[in-house]
Amino acid sequence: MNLSYRSILPILVFFTLFGAFLAGCLDAPNAPSEPQIVESISIMVKQNNDSFSTVLKVHPSDSATITAKATPEKIQDDISFNWFYSSNNKDSLLMSGRTYSFYPNRSGEGLPNKLTVSDKEGNKKTYEFTIVINTPPEIAKTTIPANGDTLYGSVNSAFLFEWYSGDMDLANNDTLFHILEIDGTQYDVGTLSQVKQSGFKAGEHSFRIIVRDLYGDADSLALKKFYVIDTLEAK
Repeated sequence: MNLSYRSILPILVFFTLFGAFLAGCLDAPNAPSEPQIVESISIMVKQNNDSFSTVLKVHPSDSATITAKATPEKIQDDISFNWFYSSNNKDSLLMSGRTYSFYPNRSGEGLPNKLTVSDKEGNKKTYEFTIVINTPPEIAKTTIPANGDTLYGSVNSAFLFEWYSGDMDLANNDTLFHILEIDGTQYDVGTLSQVKQSGFKAGEHSFRIIVRDLYGDADSLALKKFYVIDTLEAK
């Protein structure tokens, strides 16, 4: 036997086996990627130039935009979003996509109240929600005392403060709460629309009224001034 041939035979066997092993490694399938898990879905709404908020409250006078945000955010493009109006066990598809713009109406009919979220594996989850249609309260400019009024009495005299506020949502169980601010100090007077207050020294004083509804919308009066003349000192 040729000695040179015998010396290279083990080398040929080694490279043949190594090549077969390498080919096997290259042909092996990749490990399956783990499914992306949706941790949570946040539903948010905004109007005008406001930022998106998870407080689902809109005014009936302006268009609104609702959106959904998935966590983690990196899987958002791999999810399908469908907005529905659901009534009497019947779902009407309004829009497919992460964001939907609509014009609120006071009745709430036709507004989105259901969202379905689906991933590429066919998993599906439904979220039901309610958008509150709220009109901000308003407070009348006419008050007692009026701006510039002069009140006669003493430090012990209880002067009347009276105002009127209204809200188109009161028929829907909304409630108005008031703050009476006198000389820079605020007094929470609840649902009252008139109070009597004493302790005023002679001179100039100021007051205003702030009204808020159950959903945080508010209105207020500009600061008004009144004057107290102490009738006891005048004597």
